Amino acid sequence: MAEHVRFVLTAAALLIGMSAPAQAQPGHTRPMAAQPPELAIGVPAAQVQRYVLAAPDGGPEYRVSVWAPPEGQPPAAGYPVIYMLDGNAVFESLARTTSALPPGARLQAVVVGIGYEDAERFNVTARSYDYTPPSPGADAPRGSPRDPDARGWAKPGGGADRFLAILQQRIQPLVERRYRVDAGNRTLYGHSYGGLFALHVALSRPQAFKHYVAASPSIWWNGQFILQSLAHPAAVPEPGVEVTVMAGEEAQGRDDQPDSPESVVRALDGVPRVRASLRVFPGLGHGEMLPASLAATLRGYVR
Repeated sequence: MAEHVRFVLTAAALLIGMSAPAQAQPGHTRPMAAQPPELAIGVPAAQVQRYVLAAPDGGPEYRVSVWAPPEGQPPAAGYPVIYMLDGNAVFESLARTTSALPPGARLQAVVVGIGYEDAERFNVTARSYDYTPPSPGADAPRGSPRDPDARGWAKPGGGADRFLAILQQRIQPLVERRYRVDAGNRTLYGHSYGGLFALHVALSRPQAFKHYVAASPSIWWNGQFILQSLAHPAAVPEPGVEVTVMAGEEAQGRDDQPDSPESVVRALDGVPRVRASLRVFPGLGHGEMLPASLAATLRGYVR
């Protein structure tokens, strides 16, 4: 079967929609926040290659934006590879930011942003479906950021396993055939619904990635369904996985609640062969956590 992939030659196309308002939960209609100065990391748009993949079932096309280190010899095993959800917003932040790295330091990883081929920073309908786990009532999920039992706030979801299959069967082969990457050193990063997706994969298919980053994960979604997965995680094979939860100030003061970042990390740390950690960003709200957390994640690959 022919692979339906378009390679977009012009880097300028990457910037389409950068001035458009965000129409999704992470940023609402506000301009996208800047990365914290002490973490700032960017990549030139001219160094980014972009591919467009058709969905196998006629859904929205996926935009896959890839940056690879432009100079230097790759490691013998290949570069670590970081798959970042909400790729349109991720690469908007990276293209707008000038790195504040020490002299001689470089980002030593292949960065893959997975978004949608449209002019929006966030495709609300598509990400609501793709990033949320299959669960009872997912077509009319309960919950909102302030009330896990709210009705009618969240859009239909439940497509996370379908999206994971597209990621593993279509997007990873596309990237890993074309770039020198270490398939044994994959990271999955997501914010908000993307953070929920990262937790879902870590708990249901832990072997899919070596490291998971869940930034401001939407634990509230569908009556906090992810907490059921947390209570019954899939077995984690050797050598284990690392899960990093990142949270802003909006999550503070609730560490005794089962849906708090602190409680989630404690539960994850109790799973055999899972190394879980929490990184808190004081003073940052939910939307601000996207640029802050993606910069913090990439900083871990600066050498």
